[in-house]
Amino acid sequence: MKDFIRRNIIFIAGTVATIALILGGVFFFSRDGSVEPGGKQISNDILVPKGSNITSGIVNGKYLPANSSAQLTLVEFGDYQCPACGIFNPLTKQIITEFAGKVNYVFRNFPLNQHANAPISSFAAEAAGLQGKFWEMHDKLFETQQSWSTSTDAKSIFIGYAKDLGLDVNQFKTDIDSQKVKDKVKKDSDDGYLVALNATPTFYLNGVKLELPANYDDFKKIIQSALDKEKISQTPAPAAYHGHFDLKVYLNGSRVNFGLAKYQSAEGKDLDPYIHVHDGNGNLVHVHKTGIPIGQLFNSLKMSFTDSCFTLDNGQKFCNSNQANLKMYVNGLINTDFQNYIPQDLDRILISFGPTEDNKLNTQINSVTDLSCIYSLKCPERGKPPAENCVGGVGSGCTD
Repeated sequence: MKDFIRRNIIFIAGTVATIALILGGVFFFSRDGSVEPGGKQISNDILVPKGSNITSGIVNGKYLPANSSAQLTLVEFGDYQCPACGIFNPLTKQIITEFAGKVNYVFRNFPLNQHANAPISSFAAEAAGLQGKFWEMHDKLFETQQSWSTSTDAKSIFIGYAKDLGLDVNQFKTDIDSQKVKDKVKKDSDDGYLVALNATPTFYLNGVKLELPANYDDFKKIIQSALDKEKISQTPAPAAYHGHFDLKVYLNGSRVNFGLAKYQSAEGKDLDPYIHVHDGNGNLVHVHKTGIPIGQLFNSLKMSFTDSCFTLDNGQKFCNSNQANLKMYVNGLINTDFQNYIPQDLDRILISFGPTEDNKLNTQINSVTDLSCIYSLKCPERGKPPAENCVGGVGSGCTD
């Protein structure tokens, strides 16, 4: 098991390093540590609101409080179940140890929808924070990530951690379920969405978004250069993305026809630049940016998709009742993320509204096409996709 985890960590780290090494770019810091106009800067009012978890470093194994005279502020939006976040945690700890007192480090919660235990792990960290041990729980969660990520009762595991950390366990049990803690995590997530986050970890240094450094030495160089007020070599936006997934929607047994002209995007008339159907094909969805939830597609079609209702563009609603309900299947498996699900390349997705016990479901699941494998060029043995117009505006990766 240890070898398996080690191999996966090496693979993820190698992937991050490879991505970082093939990219390049620049931004500047001014003499007072702020960012020069050449880089887009996000206000600390958004990145570091009142009540944020802040430390100015680690000395002798102990976390220091925030330092009002620190030159730099490093903000991370992270997810405790995210493997890449787990890999970066020891690097970040090393940074704030080496630069103790010079860098205020802020951790903001951004639990991803695809990680079932991400929200409760964020609640655990914040609940520990109410007893003054946020950072201790923060590290414990990352260090034991493999132990609780797939657990069906992660909360019990976290209660055990609270005991290990010397917390008042009864108070912790109350706080982990409290609205105060849930509101704190929601505030963090809302701010993440406000600055258009779509991945974790995401770092901001003095308000400027960083691309992930390839290794600790690169991370250290970024921090040292900022402290020295020098130009910082950084990476630009990720390379253009073009993924695909297959989709069918059945409402009371009737299929929604996304091949109709009103649902189709075209050059100069993209209903959404990042997720859409086009070229008359209503079975295949094109995605031009990672991290786009499926709900964004339906919103662009003037529809609405939630965990309780599917609403067509004509206002007709199909809402859960004792007799019928909404179901979503991704690659044949039930999925309850609904509108928040982020489709992956080659996904086959069915959304169905009908009887609670619907004997037509298997037929509907099997009716979802498998065109994305060809369009994403992952199945060359099945032939080449037809020529298509790349639809999407600036930033969508389209150059047509």
